[in-house]
Amino acid sequence: MKRLLPLKKYSLYITAGLIVVIIFSFFFFAGKREGSKEPSVLKGNKDTQVTLEDKQEKAENEPSSIFVEVKGAVREPGVYTFQSDARVEEAIQRAGGFTSKADTFDINQAAKLEDSMMIYVRSEGEAERQTQTASADASSGIEKSQGVNVNQADASELQTINGIGPAKAEAIIAYREEHGEFQQIEDLRNISGFGEKTIERLKSQLTVK
Repeated sequence: MKRLLPLKKYSLYITAGLIVVIIFSFFFFAGKREGSKEPSVLKGNKDTQVTLEDKQEKAENEPSSIFVEVKGAVREPGVYTFQSDARVEEAIQRAGGFTSKADTFDINQAAKLEDSMMIYVRSEGEAERQTQTASADASSGIEKSQGVNVNQADASELQTINGIGPAKAEAIIAYREEHGEFQQIEDLRNISGFGEKTIERLKSQLTVK
């Protein structure tokens, strides 16, 4: 009986030690397993990031759609959709091509299209007519800035002057026909209704040249 007591005592120690070893081993291997999973998660995130970057780069490289209006001397004027890398030549073709009266001299068919761009093809002779019209408007503007010539203006032109109505306009023409051309603006004093203050106000708007 005395020998059995020490054996029981040692068996308890051995059992307790085994339990400690088992618990320690459990936590050790569990922690190692969790550590081994972390790189795979990071790798997965890295793969996802690379995939998103690739998609973004691919989207940026793909040409986007733009809208361009083609009008003037083309067979089918209108608004057309193109890729951003398209050229003017393609736009002309989509619009049916040039008409027989088209003036293609100023059309750069190699130029790249831009969104909201408008391509206008002029007809032959249109450029010359626009130049002549612009010159006539410029000449008219110069004459108007110099004032209305009381020796040459008709009644309607005289009435464009602030302060000269139908009656005064007819009076100016009648005086001019009877006495000849005005030598100076102050000669208007010889006409009824034109006082010193009125003439002073009209000086900047009239001329006798």
